[in-house]
Amino acid sequence: MSEYSDNDYRNRCSEKTLQTNSDGFFMDFVEVVKQSVGQTWIQKKFGKLKTDSERIRTVYTADETKEIVLNILSNVQEVYRKKDATVSQLKRLEAETAFEQNDLNKSLIFYSQSVMRAPGTGQCSSFDSGLSLSLALWGRCKVLMGLKQYSLALNDVQLALKERLPNVFKAEAYWKMGVCYKALREDKKSKVAFDLAEKLMDKKEKIEELEKSRKENVETAMTNMEKVLPNVEDKNNKEFPCASKKLSVKSTDQLGRFIVANESIKTGETLVVEPPYVACLLPEMFGTHCHNCFTRLQAPVACPDCSNVAFCNTICRDEALSTYHKYECKYLDLLIGSGMSVLSHSALRIITQQNLQNCLEIYKNKQKEKFFSLCTNSNKRNGEDFLQRTLMAAFLLRCLQKCGYFNTPGNNVLPTEEEFLIGEYLLFNLQMLQFNAHEIFEQLTTQDYNLKMSKLSYIGVALYPTVALFNHDCYPAVTRYFVGKYIVIKSLRPLAPNEIVAENYGPICSRKELKDRQRILSSRYWFQCECNACTYNWPQIGRGMDDLSQQIRCPTENCSNIFTLPVSSNPLNCPKCKNLVNLDERIRLLKYCEEQYKIGFNLMQSQQIDKAVGVFYEALDTFHNVSCPPHKETHLAQEALQICLASYGNVSNTLKEIK
Repeated sequence: MSEYSDNDYRNRCSEKTLQTNSDGFFMDFVEVVKQSVGQTWIQKKFGKLKTDSERIRTVYTADETKEIVLNILSNVQEVYRKKDATVSQLKRLEAETAFEQNDLNKSLIFYSQSVMRAPGTGQCSSFDSGLSLSLALWGRCKVLMGLKQYSLALNDVQLALKERLPNVFKAEAYWKMGVCYKALREDKKSKVAFDLAEKLMDKKEKIEELEKSRKENVETAMTNMEKVLPNVEDKNNKEFPCASKKLSVKSTDQLGRFIVANESIKTGETLVVEPPYVACLLPEMFGTHCHNCFTRLQAPVACPDCSNVAFCNTICRDEALSTYHKYECKYLDLLIGSGMSVLSHSALRIITQQNLQNCLEIYKNKQKEKFFSLCTNSNKRNGEDFLQRTLMAAFLLRCLQKCGYFNTPGNNVLPTEEEFLIGEYLLFNLQMLQFNAHEIFEQLTTQDYNLKMSKLSYIGVALYPTVALFNHDCYPAVTRYFVGKYIVIKSLRPLAPNEIVAENYGPICSRKELKDRQRILSSRYWFQCECNACTYNWPQIGRGMDDLSQQIRCPTENCSNIFTLPVSSNPLNCPKCKNLVNLDERIRLLKYCEEQYKIGFNLMQSQQIDKAVGVFYEALDTFHNVSCPPHKETHLAQEALQICLASYGNVSNTLKEIK
């Protein structure tokens, strides 16, 4: 056991991967069961079970647990935020008031709230004659046109027409469609829409006004450039299609499986671009991000049944409704109310994103799936940990029974054989995700995209089976950013053939002391880090690194000797290779690197990001050829490079500048 181990902290960390919100009821469920069965049964009997199959069946069938578990799970029922025509109408009226006051952004917020709460057309005829949704969409369309967001306005007017927009508005609706198409440079569609509008009009002055619209130029608002996924260099990796062929997997008893370089890699190479196997949005982001693709919402599209989640467009909505959301929809508030973590939600989503037959087929053939070979640390878990995860699996399984996943009414709590298999699958997911999931982030910047002020905001969690194979290093070889839900892995320093290609699980050596890093890693990931930064206890920036002497690599090829500056004489004999070497050129190149870092910082500050990235790439390659870390300026340059690269991914300029 590591001298930095903290069992209490480790247990709390493990519990947080099941239940994040302390106000949730799930851990109360666990405590009731624990009190009923006692610690002796947990450790001596349940803790001795060997397989997930035995564990999930035991909580349902053992004399000590079956009555209490079945009774509690029988209370699972639909809990979700329903549509409300009253709220929708009130929000629409507030939106209209804001629109009349020319506060378009405030009006947009209220109209979007009205859209989200509006029942489907005809479902509540006592309000707005059952047309709350079409009226909310129609109003929002006008706001979006005022904001010159014509693509979004077009979506809304088309949806409003599908939702039976009253005839009195139809001529104006086609008119607005004509303007939107014109703004989007779709002239043929624009002409058709204008012609339809004209046919529906009966007032001469309106027709004259429409004719002016046909001829007017339409200016569109500047929109954020769509982020583009980079290409993987040398993408011919047969074993891992999302990765560069420069990467391969090795395995040892000590390190398990890990990624190594097959050949030389330069700083800045794109090594992996991978879609998620599963991804879940954080509940606190349900109102700001698309539930399906994680992009920031501008004019959200609602689920037809619940008001819990929002989508960026009908494509994302329909994709979610055809898979996971049709099962999760009416149980989301219950799941969130349980306090369950986003990892627990991801364990469920792995199931709900597939139909029952596909899930059973995957689980029955798990030896063929790389996904099932990911680390679970099941050999390090105690009985209490297994009991908590098994009870979470049982709770999630009950939700699946009730939501119709098994094509039955879900009246019986005791699972069938098929349901037990899905329970096993859930239990595996809950163990595996604890050590393999990645947090998806977006970069928050100020309105003028000042990267110096930027910070990262976590919006969700995902599993990337290829990236999950990367081991940890406190001085990582790669960095990551996200484009939507895709993860992009780029090299942060040059790598030699057979060198381990490691990422970082959170604690960076330049910012956190050894004891803090080891405590975090041993408690959250259950291993003791033995990277160079830990082995040699590198100091941190502001806590000793500033005072370190500079180091120079021996110029002789393949010699591993490091000289500490200043040297007593130059040229001098290398104590390892015995050659007479001159360090002048390498000392000059080290100074050159430090000068290039400053240039990179200045380019970054002036928002010339592409140029800054190029400068950092070249300088970091040069530095690692002539010197080695720890080196304050290099660590700072790598931090700056990471910020620059993150700007190529998910970015939102919603951060308020602190003055």
